[in-house]
Amino acid sequence: MRECQSRLKQTPAGIGELILGYRKAKILLTATRLDCFSHLQAPRSANSLARKLALDSRATEILLDALVAMDYLRKSRGLYRNTLISQKCLVQNSMNYMGSNLKYQDILWNAWGDLRECVRKGGALRPLEHWLLKEKGFTNEYIRGMQNIAKKPAAEIASCVDASKAETMLDIGAGPGTYTLAFLAKNPGLRATLLDLPGTLKVTRKLLKEQPPALARRIRLSPGNYRTDSFGKNAYDLVLLSHITHDESPKVNRALIAKSFRALRPGGCIVIHDFMLEKDRTQPEFGALFSVHMLIYTEAGRTYTRDEYAAWLKNEGFKNLRQRPVAANASNASRIITAIK
Repeated sequence: MRECQSRLKQTPAGIGELILGYRKAKILLTATRLDCFSHLQAPRSANSLARKLALDSRATEILLDALVAMDYLRKSRGLYRNTLISQKCLVQNSMNYMGSNLKYQDILWNAWGDLRECVRKGGALRPLEHWLLKEKGFTNEYIRGMQNIAKKPAAEIASCVDASKAETMLDIGAGPGTYTLAFLAKNPGLRATLLDLPGTLKVTRKLLKEQPPALARRIRLSPGNYRTDSFGKNAYDLVLLSHITHDESPKVNRALIAKSFRALRPGGCIVIHDFMLEKDRTQPEFGALFSVHMLIYTEAGRTYTRDEYAAWLKNEGFKNLRQRPVAANASNASRIITAIK
């Protein structure tokens, strides 16, 4: 299958399909941002939807027809309705809702438009701090979007990392706390501290209210900045850095690992989870493309290699390094590296 896809890329038709792919992406992102799918659980006309969402009727019909062509809607006698995948993943309050992640991707659409200048300049024109502080709605959709896609890898990581003897954990740059929640569910004796920016933790606090109270009570929120704040000394049995190292430079990542080492008790475990590249940085494809994503909206982030993480950990004194893939069969497979103080 992969060989066939590779051969298609090497043809004029493959190039044509690739360069027009943005059209389908933007249509789906826009419909999700407008929350069309939540209002199409029952058949509805384009005029009715346009009135409900304060949209132009003609433009709404054109958008909905395209979604029918893309198999995200069905159309019968002028009425539109969700397909199964739209009903499952694009309707708010669905257990499998992916909409927050799509909204986050749509907010960053303009950042991707800066790519040419980013390559000239060597970094983002509008780094992550810009979006967090100045783009209305970004933090909410960013954090909720992370929750949308984190549940399955979080459960897998909590199952493969033995934290049965751990009493305390620190989740650095915790976002929605999804990975911590998986660890707490797996280890009843564990308590956790979530460290993240104050604006982020406002969203986290709302999300934790949706969790069982007994689980949420085992979590302490710690507003701060992981770049500048101390993590403490000999305070935790487990430190988790999940999907934050790709936002940062090698210098910052080395500092994060050094502070994590100090924060751990002897015998404590660090868990680093992220997309990771092979030595030549060209595979897997998702990781190489994600590195470009970091280029367009972080100051110095990128996707790093497994060897780089191993070198940083060993340099700080960590021992017994182990690696394993997460969601190995997914197109966006990631990896964890664990090590002991």
